Amino acid sequence: MSASSFYRLTKEDIPRAVECLKDAFKDDPLWREVFKNDPDKDNALSGFFTCPLLYGMKYGKAYASSPDIEALAVWVPGRYADMTMWRMLRCGALRYGTKMGKESMSNLSIVSKQLGAERKRLMKNKPYVYLTIIGVSSAAQGKGLGSKLMDAIKEECSREGLRLYLETEKENNLPFYEKHGLTVKKKIVFEKINLPMWLMERS
Repeated sequence: MSASSFYRLTKEDIPRAVECLKDAFKDDPLWREVFKNDPDKDNALSGFFTCPLLYGMKYGKAYASSPDIEALAVWVPGRYADMTMWRMLRCGALRYGTKMGKESMSNLSIVSKQLGAERKRLMKNKPYVYLTIIGVSSAAQGKGLGSKLMDAIKEECSREGLRLYLETEKENNLPFYEKHGLTVKKKIVFEKINLPMWLMERS
């Protein structure tokens, strides 16, 4: 199954895609901690999830399971893994950072800085695809939609001779990704936030 079997997201789909991700990650421990003191948490989360969508549309791929957007995934070539200020500006995502409070932005800076450094170290000199985000709405979980999206991403990686890299902040996600051929390369704990992240790779 290839990505073309799915629905390619457009900018007009962003509001519904954001709602899908907010629902999929509503119990996520890391993002709950990052945004816990935000003065407008819902608006901050909307801005936060808009960024990878716009970024993926510009520099990689953003697909949903169907036009109903019950599940979606965003992935980019490894050379675009770093969401630099310039790239965020070019794709229109930079202004969405203003939706987040100062403490949330500070927490996100800790996360992105540490993840970026670890990713560069682990994937140095390796051609790869970076799975920026994948999420399934709570109502659609258990239907295999996440696996179908993963299969499409793996097919692309295999066809182009690329590794697949991702991070997950929930330990109970590990069996799902391991089923898809990924292995844990490192577990890190974020400074100050004191929550873990598992860094995974599929050769």
